Amino acid sequence: MSLRGSTARVCLMDIDHYQAYLDGDEYEYHGDFYDVSPIVLEVPYDDHWYLVVDSNNRRITVEYTQIFD
Repeated sequence: MSLRGSTARVCLMDIDHYQAYLDGDEYEYHGDFYDVSPIVLEVPYDDHWYLVVDSNNRRITVEYTQIFD
């Protein structure tokens, strides 16, 4: 994944944590704050995953590539 424009929090979440994120509850995620590209996130286990890129209302451009082993 590549970012342009601003620092952003990149969160990879399973369905339970994504739903908690949507509900405003506590949640866990894989990722961090990033201001350089490219960003490589590894999926920690088999599941359906949600990718959230939070730029805190700043304008960013996000490009991503899916790579599966």
